[in-house]
Amino acid sequence: MDRSLGKFVNFGILGFLYWAFFASFIGFITTYFKNCGMSNSMLSLVVAAYMFCAFLGAFFWGGLADKRQSNKKVFIPELSILTVLCIAEFFLVKVNIWFAAILHPLIGFMAPPLGTNLDAWMLRAFDYDAGNFGRARSLGSVGYAVSMLLLGQVYNLIGFHMIPFMTGILAVIIVVLALRTEEKPYAAVKKEAPKGNTKDLLKIRPYVILIIILFLTGVSTSPVNSLKIVILESVGGDVSILGIDSFIGVMVQAVFIFISGSLRRLPSKLRMLSVAVFATLMLVCVWLAANPAMIIIGTVMMNVSYGLLLPTMREITEKNVPAELKNTAHSLTDAMFGSFAGVFALLYSGVLMDAFGAQFVAFLGVLIMIVPLLLCVIDLFHKPAADQKPQ
Repeated sequence: MDRSLGKFVNFGILGFLYWAFFASFIGFITTYFKNCGMSNSMLSLVVAAYMFCAFLGAFFWGGLADKRQSNKKVFIPELSILTVLCIAEFFLVKVNIWFAAILHPLIGFMAPPLGTNLDAWMLRAFDYDAGNFGRARSLGSVGYAVSMLLLGQVYNLIGFHMIPFMTGILAVIIVVLALRTEEKPYAAVKKEAPKGNTKDLLKIRPYVILIIILFLTGVSTSPVNSLKIVILESVGGDVSILGIDSFIGVMVQAVFIFISGSLRRLPSKLRMLSVAVFATLMLVCVWLAANPAMIIIGTVMMNVSYGLLLPTMREITEKNVPAELKNTAHSLTDAMFGSFAGVFALLYSGVLMDAFGAQFVAFLGVLIMIVPLLLCVIDLFHKPAADQKPQ
């Protein structure tokens, strides 16, 4: 087999399996919590704690990968520990729901940063080629989508006791494949060049603008994405509909990630504006939804948004951030969009859902999205004095 094709197949399968693993547990655990009797308010706080720890984990694991000069040596032990925590949480929550408040934040510290680690590993393997990365990474989205569709039906028909079984099996396969996957050495950094720190990222204008837009968009969309089962149940859906919703949406996401190399012909600033527009359309669909079909349409809009966002934010980071800070910078972008924004939003969203209805958070999200939309338009017409390049 041609070496480049073999690399694509290997990372494509690794991404497919990792995101299937992620979906098998993280994709359904909030539904399981509600099944165990957790209220919307408590669920919101538990997910907020999960996201806060994911934010901290982004710095820790991204920094560790930069320090070790290896993604593989961090990925494998982190995944192994995460799997043990996931299975432990499943059984302990049955004993007492408050175990979720202890274990779920620890899972958050590890799970989201793993996906970022894998993306950074892929980018290096493909020499930062957006087309090859996008095609391989799109298989990860397919893995998530297929897992959500099939396991949504399995968990609905057979029961949630299948969660630890599926999570464990997938984890073992991933570890074996990761052990067999080669890792390209990190590019040598000149000894005389001063090492950067996280503060230096705040001096890079394109990166800072990206972070602000990611945070505000994340604040707007996190309540809907993280508490989707609550919203679906409010319009007559259930866990099987959750699986269908995720499958349709993420398959659309996969298409956009797959063609990300071709989409690079469009300016990154224009793509970021499209990200904000589609995220807003998602929120409008959820706000006005009267049945699960409207929620699914909104999910499609959100996944178009994320399918454009993922390769674009990777591209902006790679283009503007120095080599010694790339893992940290990638982790920070993911954390700002997902975990840090989620912590902020989820502290109030569960209470608002209980007080004003599940769809009220979507209406609030539409109002918040006005700001990132304006920022994207302003940035689109901003003319930099000179392009910033990584040192």
